[in-house]
Amino acid sequence: MTSTLFKVYIMKISFALILFSSMSEFVLGQEIVKNEVDEFTGSRVIESSWESLTKNSSLYSYVRFRKIDDEVFLNFKFMIGNKVFSVDKGEVLYLKFVDDEIVKLFNAEYQLSNFGDGAIGIVGSQMLGVELICLIDNTILLKLKEKNLDKIRVYTSKGYAETNIKSKQALKLNELARLLN
Repeated sequence: MTSTLFKVYIMKISFALILFSSMSEFVLGQEIVKNEVDEFTGSRVIESSWESLTKNSSLYSYVRFRKIDDEVFLNFKFMIGNKVFSVDKGEVLYLKFVDDEIVKLFNAEYQLSNFGDGAIGIVGSQMLGVELICLIDNTILLKLKEKNLDKIRVYTSKGYAETNIKSKQALKLNELARLLN
């Protein structure tokens, strides 16, 4: 009897920990997770936290910003179903804002989908995905700070995937971009 009660207690604790860890994404805000000078290159490296951008079956994605000295990169991780796909160097990631302006970002290097590459934690770690790295200029960064994103489209070897962006997620992206001053 005591053994059974102990097992139930452990299961309740485990469930609470899993629930807490999955909810931390909603509780914790956008932040700078790295701000240092690389000891080998002397470059200043600033990285924001990863934030979810879309969460639907057609396109599940995360985004963060990375700044190395004066160059700013948008890192975009995504999964589009559990199938092998690739994204060529120079392929386009379209960002459409609520005012219908469209911005094109370009993938910096060839990417082949791999298990867990589109995930930032346990969720999606068994799915095929990729991480795109897109260099962005100050004009685009300013737009990402001030304008709300409405829709994204990403091209792959299997065609393209697109989805609408919820206003809550668009605001998260604005906040992430504002962290890079």
